Amino acid sequence: MQLTTNIRLEFVSPENAAIFYQSFLPEFHDMPMKRSAWHIEPLLDGSTTVTVSIHAEDATAFRATVNSLVQFASIVERTLKLVEK
Repeated sequence: MQLTTNIRLEFVSPENAAIFYQSFLPEFHDMPMKRSAWHIEPLLDGSTTVTVSIHAEDATAFRATVNSLVQFASIVERTLKLVEK
């Protein structure tokens, strides 16, 4: 079984989307994955949406990849909140 999905992350401002996008780019190059792959779509100027495509060979790899994405997104979100204060 193979699983494929696109996940859209919506931000309150283009600046926050750009921060997330720039923060996330190194993760795509450094994280070795054998049974799954992910790709971040180029961020369009002024966009508040970041789209990530995930392709996995099985449900376990899919879940692990989604969990990694969600954990990283949470870290960036908490950091943005700290900076805004």
